[in-house]
Amino acid sequence: MKYKTKLTILISSIFFFVQTVNLYCQTAEEFAMMASEKMEEADYEEAIEDFSNAIRLQPDYDILYRAYFGRAFCKFQLGDYEGAKNDLDRSIREFANDPEVFFWRAYTKYKLRYPASSEIADYNRAILLNPNYAEAYFNRGQAKIKNRQLRAACTDLRKAYELGYEEAKPHIRIHCGKP
Repeated sequence: MKYKTKLTILISSIFFFVQTVNLYCQTAEEFAMMASEKMEEADYEEAIEDFSNAIRLQPDYDILYRAYFGRAFCKFQLGDYEGAKNDLDRSIREFANDPEVFFWRAYTKYKLRYPASSEIADYNRAILLNPNYAEAYFNRGQAKIKNRQLRAACTDLRKAYELGYEEAKPHIRIHCGKP
């Protein structure tokens, strides 16, 4: 009986060791890939854990920026807007040329009830990086309405509609007259 118990403990220890080695043998890229797959399946909590592992491994800037951005998106989906904004800030520090990161940070600021001018600044940057970003024009138009810049808001709403963002049409009617 003692032999069987020792064998069970030994097997358990080996299994634990192999699991631990597997955890530490995975690269940041592998964690980021697993996290992306979990994010697509809307398994946001598990994705956050894998993105955090990718960040912990201190990968190159590209992986680090994408891991912060992915983790921010998952936190946003779970309603952790402050955590999402912090990760978006970090993502921007790593790589400040992705219009999506600025778009999502602006949208997160909206959820956190930041002043509209702060949202507008991030939408400006997203549009600068991608001049055909219809949804950014639309959201910037909404922020400008909040900021009482109706003429500029109508310009943005019309541009969003011109770029194919159909959701802008009723807002144009409400705030600007004809589309």
